[in-house]
Amino acid sequence: MMSSIQKSIVVISWDGISPPLSYILKDKAPDFDLFIFDYSGKDNASQLEGLQPAYYVSQQTECKGDILLGVYSHLIQNSITDFKYIGLLDDDIFISFSDLNKLLFIAGMEQLDVFQASLTHDSYYQHRQFIQKAGSVMMPTHWVEIMAPFYSSAVFFEAGKDFHRSISGTGIDVYLIPTIQVLIGKTKTAVLHAVSMKHCRPIRTDNRIFRNGKDNLTEIAELQSYCMDIVNRNPTKFEPDFVRDVINRKYVYGIPLEYKLKRIPTLFANLYRFLVDESYR
Repeated sequence: MMSSIQKSIVVISWDGISPPLSYILKDKAPDFDLFIFDYSGKDNASQLEGLQPAYYVSQQTECKGDILLGVYSHLIQNSITDFKYIGLLDDDIFISFSDLNKLLFIAGMEQLDVFQASLTHDSYYQHRQFIQKAGSVMMPTHWVEIMAPFYSSAVFFEAGKDFHRSISGTGIDVYLIPTIQVLIGKTKTAVLHAVSMKHCRPIRTDNRIFRNGKDNLTEIAELQSYCMDIVNRNPTKFEPDFVRDVINRKYVYGIPLEYKLKRIPTLFANLYRFLVDESYR
């Protein structure tokens, strides 16, 4: 059984060239073990003086899926399994140690299985549902983004067996992780709006061809098909709502009109709430 005093791990990627953790405000002692993943593959450990990470790996990678697989492989090979959560942050995420501490505290308090911090309004982003909503501590969601997800150890190690299926990492977030969560009964997922982070660079995954000859949309489609097969082989585990809202949802450039239309009732409900709230000011 998971111990309430288990530490968590936060992985922060690094290009091996720029100052390490250049977007991280080191304002407090971390309540987690720091793992620096140097994706240059050139072993720049000598540049980490003063940071004292608990773990350091240097491995040349193409994109986020490679990093997830590299972290998973390192932890398995070294029998590092006794932790509560693992966060996997891109190297362009602006956040502080104190906010990461707070994020992990809330997740533990709420007994979450998968979560992320919300995005600031001036972030580079593709999915508006992750933008910070002032006044909310957390909101349930079907999935969290690949740029800075946090997974319980149980979810991470079960999903890690399939991290090789996406070099880009896309598709792991929207299909694989939610499917694995249902299979193992770890389905509490949320965006924590009490903590925000800024994504500081434009999205760089789109329109790239990876070493497997595929772009990210192909990898997404293949993972969708793979997860559909899991659902079909385990029909008693998956509710129709999950199939409709997660598995059957397609991700392409832009948002399909059918999904936009489905948001209209929520739009009017939120507008009504806003007007009511303003009437009390």
